[in-house]
Amino acid sequence: MYRFYLNKVNNDYHYAELCRVFLSEDEFETIGIDFHNHTDIPLSSKSYIVNASGSEDRNVIKLELLRLLETLTGRSNDWGTMTGVRPLKLAFDTLNKVGSIQEMGNSLSEVYGLADDKINLLKELIQYQTCHVTQDASGKVGIYIGIPFCPTRCAYCAFASNVAKDQDIELYLTNLLKEISYMGDLMKAHNEVIESIYIGGGTPTTLNEKQLDRLINSIEQSFAIEPANIEFTVEAGRPDTITAAKLEVLKNHGISRISINPQTMKDETLELIGRRHSAEDIVKGYELASKYDFDVINADLIAGLQGETLEDFKDSLNKVIKLGANNITVHTLSVKKGSRLIEEDPDFYRKNEERVIAMVVEARKVLRENGFYPYYMYRQKHQIGALENIGYCREGKHSLYNIRIMEEKQTIVGLGAGAIGKVYFPDEDRLERVPNVSNYQVYNERFHEMLERKNKYYGG
Repeated sequence: MYRFYLNKVNNDYHYAELCRVFLSEDEFETIGIDFHNHTDIPLSSKSYIVNASGSEDRNVIKLELLRLLETLTGRSNDWGTMTGVRPLKLAFDTLNKVGSIQEMGNSLSEVYGLADDKINLLKELIQYQTCHVTQDASGKVGIYIGIPFCPTRCAYCAFASNVAKDQDIELYLTNLLKEISYMGDLMKAHNEVIESIYIGGGTPTTLNEKQLDRLINSIEQSFAIEPANIEFTVEAGRPDTITAAKLEVLKNHGISRISINPQTMKDETLELIGRRHSAEDIVKGYELASKYDFDVINADLIAGLQGETLEDFKDSLNKVIKLGANNITVHTLSVKKGSRLIEEDPDFYRKNEERVIAMVVEARKVLRENGFYPYYMYRQKHQIGALENIGYCREGKHSLYNIRIMEEKQTIVGLGAGAIGKVYFPDEDRLERVPNVSNYQVYNERFHEMLERKNKYYGG
């Protein structure tokens, strides 16, 4: 086991996170020390002192640790010392400090050890957002509404998604509509301006068409909005939940943005990850949606699914483009706590890095050639190759909601089981989380507590 003694470090969390990029949990230990108090350090052949100079700058210490890890493992990490989920936010902050894109790139390389490829990606993202998105969102609010139900649970999934009985879904919807109404009154009292609404899950189209209509009616009345006048997105992620009747409900309410998320177009993989539909069902879902002339159709694909080759991934990507998706998010597989995959193989995300890196590189190439721009990104723990998730779109087909979530400069109201709201305090540039419980049954049992939380954070 490697032991890294970190001089002048009281909290080793960030350093341990960096070590996890290179080493498994049982291969290392990080130990904060202070040379003034520890003169006899028990060094072995695998023990190393980091920050012998006594710097108190965390970035300096992490960069030294990064170079040591690269030397010991023979591996590199293109994201350098960045282990957080929002590299673009840090890039924007750096840009605001140094004043130019070129100097920002230099700073990210020198301070965080980023590779040129990642710096260039961040520059592309900044360029798109600067040209297409109003940066100041503090005076507006985004709303997330969670429908925590799916026809089946995917192997990689750790979201609040459940296979539930009809009566459970109906009880949940009844309480959700009450929460929506309660929050609507609070927002009207404070004259809040809504910029975007996102109905996610789970799979919102697990609801039948009557339930979906009730939900959207409640949103319109409670928040005094017309879906056609704001960015309003509904995930119809699983093609086995899409019907003409449900799509008609969405269009009749003026909703112009939906998601149909294949993850892959390979039947064998769909079966392996726990889906009950085929690639042909995905094609039929897109063909049906094309009849309703939605302005934006998003598709999610996952690089690194079990057993898939680079050719499999390229085939899925090309098929989704051909089907008409104009907003495509390429996820790198993340082995999440609570997923079936991590129970079966906890170290899956450490395997096949070169293959998955090739998939991500190919995605950028193919999407650029087809007129797509990278417009937002984020990272997760336990992603293969310590890679990232990137949202691509054709020009103007981006998601404001996705961008705002990642920049963390807007209040987000979270409604329903698994929803996490965030109150933004612009004077302090600070967010405060307002989480709902994740389990829909507990949500039903503790429903009034959810209302109390809303009143505490939004009613003052």
